[in-house]
Amino acid sequence: MGKSLRLARIRNIDVKAHPTFLLALLWVIYYWGYEAGHGIQGVLFGVFILVAAFVSVVGHELAHSFVALRFGLNVHDITLLPIGGVARIEYVSLTPRQEIAIAQAGPLLNLIVAGLLLPVIIGILIVRDVGGGLGAFLLLQETGFSALIIHLWLANVMLALFNLLPAFPMDGGRIARAAFSAIWGRLRATQVAVGMGQVLALSLIAGGFLLRDVSLPLVAVFILVAAYVEARMIHIESAMRTLPVGQFVLWDLGGVQPDSPLNYALRGGVRDVAVTVNGSVVGMLWREAVQPVLNSASKLRVRDVMDQNVLTMDVDTSVYDVHREMLQTGRPAIPITEGGIYRGIFTSDRLIHVYRYLQTGKSPRERYRGFAEALGLISR
Repeated sequence: MGKSLRLARIRNIDVKAHPTFLLALLWVIYYWGYEAGHGIQGVLFGVFILVAAFVSVVGHELAHSFVALRFGLNVHDITLLPIGGVARIEYVSLTPRQEIAIAQAGPLLNLIVAGLLLPVIIGILIVRDVGGGLGAFLLLQETGFSALIIHLWLANVMLALFNLLPAFPMDGGRIARAAFSAIWGRLRATQVAVGMGQVLALSLIAGGFLLRDVSLPLVAVFILVAAYVEARMIHIESAMRTLPVGQFVLWDLGGVQPDSPLNYALRGGVRDVAVTVNGSVVGMLWREAVQPVLNSASKLRVRDVMDQNVLTMDVDTSVYDVHREMLQTGRPAIPITEGGIYRGIFTSDRLIHVYRYLQTGKSPRERYRGFAEALGLISR
């Protein structure tokens, strides 16, 4: 749908606007310039409201992001959409307390902003002698400073209340999921929170048809998609915790020796290779370290290029734990051992095989066997 436009960078977090954000701008121009009959003045006022509202949205997402950073998570970026904003935070399995802290940060910031604006709004209502709901409604139809402040207050209140709904993927749904996790476990808690989100989405679709409001079904679609993605990720995470990494490693002939010529070590192509002595892993030959010295590979030994600071994991370790270790260390591969003896290597590319296994219920080896049996290459 197009590349997002970077608007700012705050604490190494890119704030972007998705191309579909233009839909919100077009709606503002239509409503305040044409529907409300305010002309150019109305368009300018609507743009001010839009900017103020999305500054609140950015603040909401930054609050989530800053708390996530305190827990050591990576925050990739924040993207503004016509229906709000999305912060892409590194996906990890959080403790309930951490998840609640991150989820409540956004609505809490909006409530603080609304609280700070409240005395100003009370002062405006007193000065303008607005004594009832009708007067406040008429004030909102104006295009001046007073109306702008009230709209900004409403935006923050609505952001907080809507996001605190106990339905996934809203912040309230994440808080509910964290609370349910202590009772049912993370997988079941996610399913319940996602179900609540689906009920909310269906309610928004029904409300949109009844009120003839296109925006409500759009929000519902966003909720349904986000809820499905999260539920799928939790399902994969839960399954990966039960899979031993030994089922998916690339089994080889025992790695390469430190004294072997580099050319010999790379005879199968430039790749990540374990370096072993008598079956024990003593280092890693990383592809990224080999690339710059390819021209002089004939003069070098493996020990000249290998990384001696290497971590190994056992064949019975779960795929989830191995993958988490890869993310934390930034390494593309981890050597796998059995009883301290090197057996093979698990790479980031092997995750594709894990996902295929989770989708089909068969390991790569089992799928190959079925394929071979179908061709008559091996007996059943």
